[in-house]
This record gives sequence, structure tokens and C-alpha cells, in this order.
Amino acid sequence: MKEIVLSEEQQSACDSLYNEYDSPFPSVSLLYGVTGSGKTSVFIKLIEKVIDDGKGIIVMVPEISLTPQFVSQFAKRFGDKIAVFHSALSLGERLDEYKRVKQGLAQIVIGTRSAVFAPFDKVGLIIMDEEQEYSYKSESSPRYHAREIAKFRCSYNNALLVLSSATPSIETYYYAQTGRYSLNTLSARYGKAVLPEVVVADMGKELKNGNTSGFSDVLLQNIAYNIEHKKQSILLLNRRGYNTFVTCRACGEAVTCPNCSISLTYHSANNRLMCHYCGYSVPYTDECPVCHSHRLTFGGTGTQRAEKDISDIFPEARILRMDTDATSSKSSYEKMISAFADGEYDILVGTQMVAKGLNFPNVTLVGVLNADHMLYADDYRSYERSFSLLTQVVGRSGRGNDKGMAVIQTFTPENLIISMASRQDYNTFYSNEIKVRKAMLYPPFADICLVGFVSQNREAAFKGARKFLELFTEEAKKNYPNMPLRILGPTPALVVKISNKYRFKIIIKCKNNSEFRALLSKILCEFGKSKEFSGVTAYADMNALVC
Repeated sequence: MKEIVLSEEQQSACDSLYNEYDSPFPSVSLLYGVTGSGKTSVFIKLIEKVIDDGKGIIVMVPEISLTPQFVSQFAKRFGDKIAVFHSALSLGERLDEYKRVKQGLAQIVIGTRSAVFAPFDKVGLIIMDEEQEYSYKSESSPRYHAREIAKFRCSYNNALLVLSSATPSIETYYYAQTGRYSLNTLSARYGKAVLPEVVVADMGKELKNGNTSGFSDVLLQNIAYNIEHKKQSILLLNRRGYNTFVTCRACGEAVTCPNCSISLTYHSANNRLMCHYCGYSVPYTDECPVCHSHRLTFGGTGTQRAEKDISDIFPEARILRMDTDATSSKSSYEKMISAFADGEYDILVGTQMVAKGLNFPNVTLVGVLNADHMLYADDYRSYERSFSLLTQVVGRSGRGNDKGMAVIQTFTPENLIISMASRQDYNTFYSNEIKVRKAMLYPPFADICLVGFVSQNREAAFKGARKFLELFTEEAKKNYPNMPLRILGPTPALVVKISNKYRFKIIIKCKNNSEFRALLSKILCEFGKSKEFSGVTAYADMNALVC
């Protein structure tokens, strides 16, 4: 077993984290390091120092696709002391892992957000890698954020919580800057690796020059170079399917899901139009369901289309596509990652699951095929998400001995988020974003509570939301006159209909304390007793994913 040798900066961070772990008080620390700085090596060294204390250790990753590499690295050091928790396991496998932890046969749990509930009697250390990722937040009941559960468990057990990222969430970095969390920084890549050169390709100019392939000239040239020189490339396109929508040239209508207010996506593998929300699918025909003309046309590009297009340009290339369609079978993540790591493929095309945490030393080129669509989502976190995703995927390049390159394709090359991500300039991004958060009273300066209303009847859902707002404001004015609140809504949800159920929301900017929770609980209970709205489900979600 090869010994891990830490750099001076890594060793300093490891020693600092161990001192916090060894203190009699619970604490939270941010390990902030550029992509490729060796944060995983710090985790392993820290665990080696604390494992003999007999306390439980939890290591969380945001995506199932990251667990195979983590498990492989940790298994080499800790053998059968490891248990794995994630949703791809069968019920029997989950039960077996649960029992191993409960019986003390496993001391380290590695997994996604559900790993935070590992049944240790005494927790000593919890590590959250890529802590900024919103996959740590559960969108279904029970609605929780793994980070908040981790904080509670560490506080209860006088344990250490390590939050790790190259692009920390705005809230986490703010708390680290203001002293609520401690901060350990890794400012350089480990060993001889250096940050990649980043090229921003203006796709508007590419079109003017007659390039309609969807791939910029600079990207194609570097893919060709990599294929010739036996190097690997990763292409990110955060849309699965073949075409992302189908429209009619006669009436202009998009083909939408009958159960959801969302357009259907064309999948070439089975020649079907599919809904990515409810799973509805129908065989593709060229007849418009609205005007019955035969003038349907495809629009948008998904990973299936990108895979075909790049294979047409480079027929000799070995191409692997990695998205939720391609990884639906058991162990498919692990098999794909192992095959790519072993050099069986030249190009990896995928959604955001290929952008974070993965370490492939032979990857010297990363291409972001469409950086624009992620920038303008209906959410105050859209810039944070975009900056994080771009920074993370750029960081997959040049992690070995060869210098890497990243190509970001965009129609808005002047966008500041793209510019800052290309420079890996988190500090400037944070400085700009924290000012906006403060001015608009967004987290970390306030909590945001989303109260959702769901019903099979659209009018009932809207009336329920209005009634709840009336009850809430009356109670707040009467019994909580000094509570600071800002209330927005009711408004339709971003996707107003899913699975034939209509959704409305109220947004409350608040302070998530016991007083606010008592007020909210009282009104939810009162609303739930109303016979008039028996067909409306109301729920509260603190700091929800989409507001």
C-alpha cells in the first residue's frame, strides 16, 4: 500500500483539522481548495489519525457516480472497515450494510446524503465533499438538508464536521469568513499538476463563419489532437436525451406532456418522446397532436445527440455516454468509470455527473458544449450553480503530469460568471454575489421558507394558497408583531403541473428560529383541519432548491 505524502499546505490543513477534532467541543470547518489540490488525501490522512478512537466516521459525496472512486481509494487504506450507503443498492444490500454499521463491523460509512443517518452510537467525524451541491437537499418528504443533519449530529456528539469544496456555497464561505466556521485553504494543485488553460469559444462567431456543428473549431482541433496522442477528453452537456424539445412548424406549438406542463424530450435509442418528470412516453411520429399537420421539427441538443454528432465527426473515437439514461442498471456507474479510467474510451460525454469529484489523470481536455442555458434559471442560486459547475468541470482537466485545456462554448462570452469560472476566481465571484444576497435579503442574511400547495384542481390549489396567506398574516400581526418577515406570492411553481397535480407556492423570507417554526406549525395544522381545502396538500420546505 503506497503511503500518501502530503504537501506542506495539505499537512498544515490536516493538523489543523485534527486539533479541532481533538477538542472537547463540536466544530465545523471548511476545507477550501482549488480543483486537484488533493482534498481527498487530506481526508484519508485525517481519518487515519482518528480511526483508532472507535468513533463513527461518515464521508458523504453528492453523486452516486463519485462513490466507486471514493470506495476504491478508501478500501486500499481501511479494508473491510468501510460500509457503502446509496440509493443504487438493493433493499437487501442496504440492510446488510446497515447491520454491519449497527454491529460495529464497519467504522467508516461512504455514501450520498442518506449516509448522514448511518446508525453509529457515537459519531466522531463527518466529511461532506462538494458541500455546495444541492443534491444534498431532499426535495421529497422528509425535506431535509444533509448538512443540517450533519451539524446536529456533530453538535450532539461533540464531533467535527468538515465541509469541503473548490466552490463552497455562499452561505458556507460567509460563515467561514465571519468566524462561525474555521477555514483551511489549499491554494495550489497537488504535485506537478497545474490549473488548465481555459478558452472561451464564441459560438455566435462560429455560426457566422459557417460552423453549424455545435462544436467550436478550437474544441474539435483539440479533440483530434487528444485522439492522436492517446489522451482523453470530457464533454459536458447538462441535458439528456437526443433533442430537448419538438415543435410544429405549422402551428408553432411544442409537444408537451399531457400530465405535466413541460415539453417532451426525444430519445433516439427507443424512438420515443419522454417526460423527465412523470415518466410518460409515446412513440415518435411526425404528426402534430394540436393541428395534426406533419411538420414536427426537433430543437435543442441532449447528450444522445452530442454523442452521435461527435461520433460522426470522429468515427475512430471510442465514445462513452454517461447520464441517468445510460446508468440506470445496477453497478453501471462503477463499470463506466472504471472503463474510462482504464483507457477503454477516448471521449466521455455526460451531464453534470461527470463534472465533479472524478479524477482521471489522462484527461487533458474538457469541453462545455452549452454554458448559456444554465445561467438563466428561475432561481436566485442560478449564478452560484453555474459558476460551481463550470469551475468543477474545468477542474477535471490536467490533473496528471500533462497540462490541460478547457473550452467553454457560449453565445455570451462577455458574461462575468463565465469569465470568473474560466479564471477559477472564486473570491471575486463571492465578493460580487454576497453583495447581491445582502441587498435582496437572501441567505445567509435570511432564511427562505417555501410553502407549497398541491391539488388535482388548479383553482383549489390557488385558493388554498391565498387562504393560507390570510391565516398566516393574521396570526403574525396578532401574536408575532415584531417578527421580521417578507412574504411573496402566492405564485405558480416553476413547473406548475406535474403528474396531473397543480402546484402553487408562497415564499417567506424569515429567520428560521423556534418562534417562526411555532407560527408556521400552527398555521399548517389549522389549514390541514379545513374541510374546504381537504383536497389541497400544504407543506413547508426551508431553503428549498427552487424559489
